[in-house]
Amino acid sequence: KALDIYCDEPAFGGETGAYYKWCKKVAKKFEKVNYLESESTKIGKRSNEYCSYIIEAMETDKIFKLSGNVRNDNLITNLSQGCCVEVPVYVDRMGLHPTYIGDLPLQCAALCMSNIIPQSLAVKAALTGDFEYVVQAIAVDPLTSAVLTLKEVRDMVIEMYEVEKEYLPQFYGKRIKEVPHIEIPEGTKGVEVPLDPALAIAHRFGELERK
Repeated sequence: KALDIYCDEPAFGGETGAYYKWCKKVAKKFEKVNYLESESTKIGKRSNEYCSYIIEAMETDKIFKLSGNVRNDNLITNLSQGCCVEVPVYVDRMGLHPTYIGDLPLQCAALCMSNIIPQSLAVKAALTGDFEYVVQAIAVDPLTSAVLTLKEVRDMVIEMYEVEKEYLPQFYGKRIKEVPHIEIPEGTKGVEVPLDPALAIAHRFGELERK
C-alpha cells in the first residue's frame, strides 16, 4: 500500500523483482529491433546529463554544481569510509570537489547502512571469490532476511550460482558449504540457567504475567 501512496514509479520504489522484470522486458524488445539503426548521426540538442557541463567547467573554469557519486573519504562521517556516497560536487578547472557533510541524522544513516553493508560484503565476495561473503551479503539484505531463513538464503545462492557461474570466474572450482536447518525437536525442554541480572526485571514481570 505504501508504494501505491508514495511512489510515482511503484515498481522501482521497492517492488520485488522490479529491476529483473524491467531488464527482461527490454531484452525481449531488443531481440527483434535494432534501435541504433534509426538513430540520427547529427549532434542533438544539449541534454541535462552532467558530462558536457563537467567538461565545460574543467576547460573554462565556469563552476558547475552537481549531485555526484563519489568515494566516501570522510565526507559523510557516520557512514563507512570508502563506500560510495552522493554529495554536492563543485567542478572547476582544478577538478571535482566533493562537499564535506559530516554526520547524517541517525535514522538516515541507518537506512544508508542497510544498503552499504550488503554492498560491501558483495564487493569482498567479488574480490576474494569467497562464497561465504556472498551468502552473508544476501542474508543481511533487509527484504531477504525478512522472508528467508539462513538455510534458504544459502540454498538460493547455490541455485543462482549454477545459473550465473559462467560470468563469475573467481568462484570456479569452489563449492558453497551446505548447512541443515536448525530445528528444535518437539518436546525439547529448556534448561535452567543463572538469571542474568540485566534481565531480572523482565523475568519478574514475566512471573507476574503468568499468575
